[in-house]
Amino acid sequence: MAEAVVSMVIEGLKGALIEEVKFAPTRNDHLRSLLFYVDPKYDYSNWKKKLLGSVLFNSKLLRVLKFEGIRGDVELPSNIGNLVHLRFLSLKGSHVKQLPSSLGNLVCLQTLDLRGVTRVKVPNVIWKMKELRHLYLCHFYEGGGKLSLATLHNLQTLVNISGADCDLNHLAELTNLRKLFIHGVKNMEEILKSTSITFNHLRSLFVHSGLELLPMNMALSCPHIYKLKLDGAIRDQSLEGLQYYRNLTKMSLSRTLLRLDSLKILEKIPNLRMLWFGFGTFENLPELVFSEEGYPNLEFLSLSGMAEFKTCSIEKGGMRSLCSLSIDYCWELTAVPEGLQYVTTLKELTIQKMPGTFCSRLREGGEDSYKIQHVPSVVITNIEEDREVDNW
Repeated sequence: MAEAVVSMVIEGLKGALIEEVKFAPTRNDHLRSLLFYVDPKYDYSNWKKKLLGSVLFNSKLLRVLKFEGIRGDVELPSNIGNLVHLRFLSLKGSHVKQLPSSLGNLVCLQTLDLRGVTRVKVPNVIWKMKELRHLYLCHFYEGGGKLSLATLHNLQTLVNISGADCDLNHLAELTNLRKLFIHGVKNMEEILKSTSITFNHLRSLFVHSGLELLPMNMALSCPHIYKLKLDGAIRDQSLEGLQYYRNLTKMSLSRTLLRLDSLKILEKIPNLRMLWFGFGTFENLPELVFSEEGYPNLEFLSLSGMAEFKTCSIEKGGMRSLCSLSIDYCWELTAVPEGLQYVTTLKELTIQKMPGTFCSRLREGGEDSYKIQHVPSVVITNIEEDREVDNW
């Protein structure tokens, strides 16, 4: 008797080779996993529907189906609803035009990944998948109304939820969430005030507000959070509550337009270990100063794409645990932070995409070489040409 095929991986097939991939017309009750990956430069429009349809028809006991990276329009057969034992479904990066309503039959599904799928028509059937633990939505999709998620009480991961596509009031029902990525936050602040919800299980939060003011009460409703990423303008005083979050160890900020007072608040977050400052983190802040005794437990700091400051300094005693510093795309910055020589714990300094004059100061005998002579690893890559200054 031939050995049963339990899992199958199809990856990187080219041209005519795909004709060799055939599935028997008889049922395959042993196949549990099918992982299908395709190089984006190949278009399999002539066969992919036939191939997928064959799999769905002949492999009724499939538990895992990955159909990723398929270019050209992918039509998902309606008989996918027959895979009632399916636990994991990923269409990540595939050009799916429409999800069939039969998707609602997948009541055992625990993970649904639609990331990278654009302009897909999504029927309002996800609420039927009450065993879902991890839901990764696409950024933009079309449908007859907002998706209902209130019944997904087991949900732990929810990525790419938007107020334009989902009813954000349903977040109050998802009390087991551990990871949340939300964008399009219009009226979110009012919703949170009306529900008085606290996300006791949430550990990771990413809020992207676009042109809206970022609702900081979203972050302040997560008392046990350890990872926080904020992208959008916020009120400076709304950061104050974070200094009492003892579990917060990772934080990323971009386009927040903070002022100097906010920097003082951030320094007081007691157990912050990793911090990323990105484009537009601060508004009208020509000098970035890390004060004495600030960030006592910080181990990693990244300054990336920050065009708003020209000088940076670390007061003696500040950042006494810093091990790694990364600086990139900060084209107005003239030198590495003054006071870096006092950060004796520093083990790695990475400089990328910085002007030649900035980098030359770090060479042996350069003006700033004394600041980094104690650092075991200094990596400087992709040096940029200095920008010409118009002296007319």
